[in-house]
Amino acid sequence: MGTMTRRSRGASVRSRWSRSWRGEGYRLVSLRSKVALLITAVLGALALGAGQVLALAPTAASAAVVRAAVSGAEVSPFFLGLAAALFTAADLSSRQFALTLLQLNDRVLVFVAKTAALAVAAVLTGLAVVILLLPIAASRAGGVLHVTPLAWLALPALHLLFVCLGAGIGMLMRSSVAAVFVYLAVVWALPLVVAIAGIWVPTISVSVLQFAPVTLTAAVLEPATQGTAVLRFAGLDIGLLVAGLVSIRRWGIR
Repeated sequence: MGTMTRRSRGASVRSRWSRSWRGEGYRLVSLRSKVALLITAVLGALALGAGQVLALAPTAASAAVVRAAVSGAEVSPFFLGLAAALFTAADLSSRQFALTLLQLNDRVLVFVAKTAALAVAAVLTGLAVVILLLPIAASRAGGVLHVTPLAWLALPALHLLFVCLGAGIGMLMRSSVAAVFVYLAVVWALPLVVAIAGIWVPTISVSVLQFAPVTLTAAVLEPATQGTAVLRFAGLDIGLLVAGLVSIRRWGIR
């Protein structure tokens, strides 16, 4: 009896997850504003990457060619993170979220599915950019690129990291407007404010800037600091996502 009960519960969880995952994935691709941000990210990464590669000298080293190709990662992740913040915050500021909960009876599952759908979109867009830029980079390097795959994976990795950042902020803010302002503040304003404050307190400035998204983005694109930067960014994202899910679980729907 106990085994059958566990199996029944497992089947129920898988069924709810499947419905939630499919529903959130469909919603993501059906919202024109989010699709527009995804397309903007892809086109921005392609334009900047291709432009940087073609601007190199024909004798450029493979490492320099690949670094130029993935330079779009300095821009494209921002739009994906913004889409994630809006996507997770929108339901929390509308009655649609309450209707979804009535169907699934598990608010955490809904937002785990949202984050999963966003993560898949982030990785796919990053890989699409890499695949499209690979022939251009190879032709510029004489047909052979002597670099490790990790150099190319920096772009999809940053897409994923920024999506998780935006999703966490969206869940914590519970409002589209607040999510956008906080996201812009964390990505753009925080480094500037911390740098100014660092004039008086240099030690604090250095410590905080190590976890600023702009600083971490530059570090991820550099092979020497890539591993440490990814771990720091992942730690920041995990903290925000856990805090967001806990906040949603405790939130009383009115």
